[in-house]
Amino acid sequence: MNGQYRVLIADDEPLVQIGLKSMMGKGFDEYTIIGSASNGKDALDMIEKLHPEIVISDIKMPIMSGLELIEKSAERFGPLPVFIMLTAFEDFEMARRAISGDAVDYLVKIELSAQTLKKALERAVKRVDKYSSAGRMTGDTELRSIEEFRQKFVIKVLNNIITDRETFFSQAAENKMDFSYNRYIAVYGKLCEGDDISEEKLLTLYSSTLGMTADILSKYSPCYSIANDMKHFTFIFYFNEEEAVADIMEQIHDGLENAIEMIQNYFNVELRFGIGTAVSDPMDIHTSFEESKTAEEHADKGTPIRLFSHIVGANRRSGKDKLIASIQQYIDENLDGRLQLSEVAETFGLSGAYLSSIFKKNTEVGFSEYVYTKKIEKAKEMLLNDDMKIYEVADALSFESAYYFSKVFKKVEGVSPREWLNSKL
Repeated sequence: MNGQYRVLIADDEPLVQIGLKSMMGKGFDEYTIIGSASNGKDALDMIEKLHPEIVISDIKMPIMSGLELIEKSAERFGPLPVFIMLTAFEDFEMARRAISGDAVDYLVKIELSAQTLKKALERAVKRVDKYSSAGRMTGDTELRSIEEFRQKFVIKVLNNIITDRETFFSQAAENKMDFSYNRYIAVYGKLCEGDDISEEKLLTLYSSTLGMTADILSKYSPCYSIANDMKHFTFIFYFNEEEAVADIMEQIHDGLENAIEMIQNYFNVELRFGIGTAVSDPMDIHTSFEESKTAEEHADKGTPIRLFSHIVGANRRSGKDKLIASIQQYIDENLDGRLQLSEVAETFGLSGAYLSSIFKKNTEVGFSEYVYTKKIEKAKEMLLNDDMKIYEVADALSFESAYYFSKVFKKVEGVSPREWLNSKL
C-alpha cells in the first residue's frame, strides 16, 4: 500500500511518548504519527476523529486500560485500527490477553528498540493491508474506501452506538445502504480454527471464508456482511413483512448449512452460527445481534447452527418474560452479592449489553436501579429488625463502603439511613 500509515500513540508516560516519536524518525518514512493520548478514553475519541490504521498503546493506563481500548475499538470500528501493545514489565497473562484481544504484537518497554518497533510495525502493516482488501471489496480504491466506511457504520449499528434515528438514516444514506425494510435478522458466525495457526494463514483463511460465505448466503436471501474480528463475522438479512419470517428463517438456515459444508470441503475448517430473532425497526438490529451472539455460544460440533428463540423458548415474548423473571429471582436470592451486570449476564449465558437492553424494555426499570432498590429494601428490613449497624448492613449487602451505601440509600429513599431509622424508632 502506497503512502503513509497513520499511527496513534497512547501512553500515560510523557517520556514514553517522546521516546516513541524520537525512535520513529529516520527510517520510518512510511509512518506518520497523527497524535498521542495519555489514557484509553482519549485514545478512543481520537481513533474516531483521526482514523489511524495503527495504534501503539500501553496496556496499563488510567480511566481506560489498553485491553479495554482494544475491545471498545473493535466494537465501534471493527478490525481497524490494529494494535501494538506496550508494557513496563513482563506479564505473561496480560500479554496473552492482549494477543487474544487481537493485538498484532506485544513489546516490553525496557527491551524496546528501533529494530523491534519496526518489526512490530511491519507486522501491523501486513494486517492493515489484509483487512483493507478483505471480504468482497474490489481493487478499486474508491470502492474499497466506501466499503471500509460501511463496515465501520454497521459495527456502530450492531453495538448500538448510533441512538439517534436521524443520524442513523443520514449515515446509512451517506454509505449508500438501504434500511427501508421492516424486517431484519442478524446472524453471528465464528471461524473455528486453532490458536496455533500462523497469523498470515488465519488472515487469508478468514478473508476467503467470509467472502465465500457471503456469496453463498446472498443467493438464499439479501444480506449485508460485516467483519467483526479475526474469527467472527456478522450477516444482517433484510426483507419486508410480506415475506413470512418462518420462511426467511428456513432459507437462512439452509444457506448456513450449505456454507458450513462448502467451507469444510474447501478449507477443512468448521463454522458455528447463531441466529437472532427478527426485529421490525433497523434501530433494533443491535438486539437481534446480541441474541445471535448468545445463540452462537450455544452452538457446538453436533449443532453448529443455533436459534436464539430455541434457547429462551419458542415464543419470544413468553420466553423473555420467563428469562426476566428468572433473573429477578436470582437477584432477590443473592442480595448479599455484588450483582454486577456482567456477572449476572454470564450466569444466564447472555451478554451484558443484551441483558441491560431486555431488562429495561421488559421491566421499565434499569438493571442497576432494580438491584439497588432491592438491596435498599433488604437494608431497611435489616436495620429495623436485625438490630444491625449501618456499616454492618453495608458490608452484608456487598456495598463498597458505608459511605456509598448511604449515598445509594438516600437516592432511593430521599433520606439517609440514619434519618430513616430515627423516623421509624
